[in-house]
Amino acid sequence: MTLSRPGMERGGLEMARADRADIIIVGGGPAGTTLATLLKKYAPQRDVVVIEKCSGPRHHVGESLQPGINPVLKEMGVYDDVVRAGFPRKIGAVFVWGKNRKPWQNIFKDANKKALADSEAERAAVVNASFQVRRSRYDEILLRHAEKCGVRVERGAQALTILEEGRRIAGISLRGADGRIREIRSEFVADCSGQNGFLSKYRDIRKHHPGLKNVAGFAYFKKAQWKFRYTGYKYETKIFICSTAHGWFWYIPIDQDLISIGFVTNAEHARKGGAGIRELYFRELRKCKEIWPLLKNAEQVRDFDGTGQDFFIQNDWSYFSVAASGPGWLAAGDAAVFVDPILSSGALLAHLGAQRAAYTLLTHWTEPTESGRALLWRDYNEFNREFSARFFAMAVFWYGNDRNTAKWWRKAKDIQRAHLPVSLSDRTAFITISSGLSQYYDRLHHEDLLKEEYTLLSDQDFYRDVLKGDVEANPGRGIPGDRLVPRFLFPIQVEPALMPFYGKGVMHTARRIRFLKHPATDALEDVFNPRRIVSPHHLEFISGIDGVRTFSEIRQRAASRGVPEHWLRDRSLAFLKELALQGVLKLRAKTRRTSRR
Repeated sequence: MTLSRPGMERGGLEMARADRADIIIVGGGPAGTTLATLLKKYAPQRDVVVIEKCSGPRHHVGESLQPGINPVLKEMGVYDDVVRAGFPRKIGAVFVWGKNRKPWQNIFKDANKKALADSEAERAAVVNASFQVRRSRYDEILLRHAEKCGVRVERGAQALTILEEGRRIAGISLRGADGRIREIRSEFVADCSGQNGFLSKYRDIRKHHPGLKNVAGFAYFKKAQWKFRYTGYKYETKIFICSTAHGWFWYIPIDQDLISIGFVTNAEHARKGGAGIRELYFRELRKCKEIWPLLKNAEQVRDFDGTGQDFFIQNDWSYFSVAASGPGWLAAGDAAVFVDPILSSGALLAHLGAQRAAYTLLTHWTEPTESGRALLWRDYNEFNREFSARFFAMAVFWYGNDRNTAKWWRKAKDIQRAHLPVSLSDRTAFITISSGLSQYYDRLHHEDLLKEEYTLLSDQDFYRDVLKGDVEANPGRGIPGDRLVPRFLFPIQVEPALMPFYGKGVMHTARRIRFLKHPATDALEDVFNPRRIVSPHHLEFISGIDGVRTFSEIRQRAASRGVPEHWLRDRSLAFLKELALQGVLKLRAKTRRTSRR
């Protein structure tokens, strides 16, 4: 066992005896508490330790949450506590962007009817709204709940170095709240320390995106005016996003009389101005015709959340991890990836990434084979890469192209089309991405898929009711099976994958097909490559598609190879239609040959 940082000064402090845990989680924010709480929920016998450097509630940016977080909060058992906290409900977002100063809205309920809840009465609240939160209160609610669930939380403790056994991370040294330095050994160390990235100092995993180099300055105001068109009512709020000549502002009501206002600009522009981000912030704010009049009687908060600060700066974001796990460690939340504030994806990625990390680790602890465990962690790395790439692709397009709302919506549709076998309107596609609900595709059919019996997705509530107003196309309608000839438009790659068994805390082995329309080696290009989790029946069925065989002939071939008759009857044509909706399959009618006389 070696201490990773040579020459660490112990300052004469007593070195306490080493402790032991199953996992050490560095950071008590949304990622750390989600991971810890779910581990204790599904494996209560495990010793889970959270190291939180602050002794009490602490300030953090990232106050505007997405509805996609709510199902995770419910699984953690903390959703009702968050509701009782009385945070303003968030029903969507309003944008004023570019030369056209006409506001346009992204309202969650426009796309969501009902889904992902336990009863009819709860459904609208769960998917149609989220919260605008004061992060010091929100994070404290999550951390206290983790403690109630049996998580060992060490407040006021600072992680100092890692402990290593060869290349495996085997624990950490820390300075406790009492000032004593001690070691904790563990099977895993989870970096949930946010943008500081505790483990990134020891593993070269962080890669910044070259095209997204921005900086933000932000402050808090009391007595600012509300304007329904921008911020909603005080019981149903919206986040307001407003562009300027040199960047954009967020305007977030996080309390009945407290507004968070932030300005995001290119880091190079901020440096060239010479005035500093604070001066640039107020200069741009005074020029913003949509926001400045709302601050006529406002007062800037001089000591926000006990920080002693009235102005905050955030930079060095837009990065991802080339690997989100390795021997003895994993990263989740901002420690693994941070995209950009433009779609308010930070807390969403933290909760969902930590949920996936918990499921992966829980399955690791029960998986008997080394190859199975290796597949789990490869899948976790791939999940972080692919899910964050959706937001990266949107952000890169947002900043790098003309400021055209319709084009953003179409880009969102291109992304969603690769992941969802339904026909979405451009606007609905944008809402499903920005609300964080699109990733629940697997949640809706994984149990049936495991039984090889899952039904046409458009027959399920999520696609019939959640994606309101978007009608599924019906390619191949009216063409008899002996004349319908399917043909793939792109090469197919079959690969191992894993599906979360939501509500059970485990991952199941599956297969996935990916259609290589774009280079798969580039994460942002690969996000547009359609992909599907499939069963062995799907694989056997599509192996007969060669652009020559008719649908009837393909079904006969699959039947001869053991695919059940009920699957071929109830599922095969629906599967072809879904692939056609994803743009990877062409369905044509075979031309009848006429006999010569």
